[in-house]
Amino acid sequence: MKNLKSIKEKLSLFTTPFFEATPACLLVMVQGNILLVTIVHIQNAIETGLITGAGVFFLSMLEHRWFRNKYVVAGITGGMCTIADFISHPSHFGWVSTEAIVTGAFTALISLALNFIGKKLFLHGKNKLTKE
Repeated sequence: MKNLKSIKEKLSLFTTPFFEATPACLLVMVQGNILLVTIVHIQNAIETGLITGAGVFFLSMLEHRWFRNKYVVAGITGGMCTIADFISHPSHFGWVSTEAIVTGAFTALISLALNFIGKKLFLHGKNKLTKE
């Protein structure tokens, strides 16, 4: 049972950044206009998400204590997304790395927001279950 929990934790260190970076990349790539999304945009966003997830997962293997602080997690996820976006496709606006930096910052904000919202929902649900 402990081994299954460990696998679940490690898998979440890949999937969470993937699901934070992919929509952030897609929205920044089309500059918020969802009507402009094409298959190529989706492919680039998924590639960015995969690279981000793999990078965060790799960093978790090196030093796991970094992942105890939500701000550090958001910074690592945003930084990895910036690198992944820069590697995976050229910028669609601004200078060479402008889109990558904006995507990384947006991903870090999404990570922080999900952390705060998730904890509030989880604690609220836990209190509901234990009030009896």
